[in-house]
Amino acid sequence: MPDTGVHSDHANAASGSKRAINRVFAAILALVICFGAVCTKVLLDARTAAWERAAETATSLISAVESDIARNIESYDLSIQGVIDNLQHPGIDSISPDLRQLVLFDRSATARHLDALVVLDQNGFVRYDSRSVNPNHADRSTRDYFKLHKGTGLTSLFISRPFTSRSDSTPVIALSRRMSNPDGSFAGVVVGSLKLSYFAELFKSAALGANGNITLFHDDGTVIMRWPQQEVVGRNFKNAEIFKYAAMAHDGRFESPSATDGTRRLFVFSRIGELPLLLSVGQTTTDIYAEWRRYAVVIGLLIALLCVMGGTLAWYLAREMRRRAVAERKLSVLATTDGLTGLSNRRHLNDAMHREWRRAMRESAPLTLMMIDADHFKTYNDQHGHQAGDRLLQTISAAMFRSISRPADTASRYGGDEFAVLLPGTTSEGAIMVAEKIRTCLTALCAENGVPASNLSIGIASRVPKPGDMFGDLLASADEALYCAKDKGRNRTEIAPDRPAKPAFRSSRAA
Repeated sequence: MPDTGVHSDHANAASGSKRAINRVFAAILALVICFGAVCTKVLLDARTAAWERAAETATSLISAVESDIARNIESYDLSIQGVIDNLQHPGIDSISPDLRQLVLFDRSATARHLDALVVLDQNGFVRYDSRSVNPNHADRSTRDYFKLHKGTGLTSLFISRPFTSRSDSTPVIALSRRMSNPDGSFAGVVVGSLKLSYFAELFKSAALGANGNITLFHDDGTVIMRWPQQEVVGRNFKNAEIFKYAAMAHDGRFESPSATDGTRRLFVFSRIGELPLLLSVGQTTTDIYAEWRRYAVVIGLLIALLCVMGGTLAWYLAREMRRRAVAERKLSVLATTDGLTGLSNRRHLNDAMHREWRRAMRESAPLTLMMIDADHFKTYNDQHGHQAGDRLLQTISAAMFRSISRPADTASRYGGDEFAVLLPGTTSEGAIMVAEKIRTCLTALCAENGVPASNLSIGIASRVPKPGDMFGDLLASADEALYCAKDKGRNRTEIAPDRPAKPAFRSSRAA
C-alpha cells in the first residue's frame, strides 16, 4: 500500500525509537568495555608486579649466596697464597715437620668443607699435605689443574670442574695456584679441594619455592652444583640460554624454558666477582603467577557478572522502551489516522500542510491540494444502507492509496464523505492526472469488490507560496474549486484560478 503520509511519520517515529534503543545498548556496552579495560589494565599491572617481586626476591637471594661463596673462596685462596709465600722462606725444608705444618697451613685449612691443602712439586708429586706431617707422595700430574699451570703462565686462582676426591671419594672442586722459581720457571702447584657439600648446604637453605632451583655454573658451562636435581652436576650446558645473556652482562634476568627439564622459568643470574663462576636462580612461571591467576579468576568472574548484569539490564530496558514505543506508535496512529479508511485524519493533514507550505516557500516549489467529494453520498446511503456507504468510503480510500506513490504525498479523510490529497512539488496539470487515476481506480475497485459505483467531484488548487501568503488560502481555493465542480454537474474536476480565495462558508451547501 503506498505511503499516505501517516505511515511515513510512524516509520520515522519507529526509526527514532530504534535509534534510542541502540544508543542505550551502546552506552551500556561502552560502560562494560570501559570497566573491562580498567580491570584488564589492573590485571596486567598485577601480573607485572608479580614478575617483578619474584625477580627482586631472586636478586636478593643471589646477592646473599654470591657474597657467601665469594667470601669463602677468598678465604681459601688466601690460605693458598699464604702457603706459596711461606714456601719462599729459606730453610723451610730444614725445620721440624710439626713446625713446618704450623708455618705452611693456617686454621682455614682445617675448615669443614675444605678437603685439604696440598703442595705439588714441579713433577706433580705430593710434597706437603695439610692433613699429614708425612704425606703420601702420590702422583697428581694427570690432574687438569696441574697440566694447566704447568703448560701456561697462569698466575691467578684456577677453579676446576667437579671431580671425585681419591682420598675419600667425595665430590670436590680444586682451587689452585701456580708456584714459580725466581727465574719464572714452573715450581709446582698449591691446590685446595673444596667439597661440593658446601654448595649443597648453602643452596638447600635458600627459600626457592616448590619448583625453584639454584645453580652454580663454571664458565665453561659445567654445572658445579644445582639444588635440587643434583643429578645434573658435572654435565655441561654451554649452549644454554643463560650463557648468551651472561656473555653480554655481569648480571641480569630473563624468561625461558629450562635447559634441564624444559619448564618455563624466570632466571636471575650474576657472576661471582671476578671468579669464573656463574650463579643462577630459576623460578617457574607457574609458581610466580599462581596467586595472580587466582586474582585474575576473581576479576574475570566479576567482569563476567557485570557483562551478564549489563546485558540483562539492557535487555529489560530495551524491552520496556520497545513496549513504550509500540504504545506511543499506537497512540500516534489513533491520533493521526482515520479509523474507518486508514487514511490520515484532518489533524495530520493540517500538520502536513504547515510543513509542506514552509518547504515549498523555501524552495519556491509548487504545492497542490485536491479536495474530493463522493457525489450524492446521502442518497447513496439511503439507497444502499450505511454499511454500503462505509464500504464505498473504504473503496475510495483504497483508490487514493493506489493512485499516489511518493513519500511526501498525503491522502486524508477530511470529514464525512470528503477527502483531500496534498501533492508537494506538483502542478495543477500533474494533479489532474492523479485525479483521473483515482477515478479510474475507483471504478475498477467497485467492480472488483461488488460495491455499487459512485462518482467523484474533485477541486484542485495549486500555489507557489510567496512571503505573506497563507496556506489557508490554498485550502479555500481547493474547496471553492470542489464546489465549482458540484455546481457544474458533479463527477468532474475543476481547477481553482491562481489567486487567493476567501474561505467558503460551506454549511449552506448541499452534499
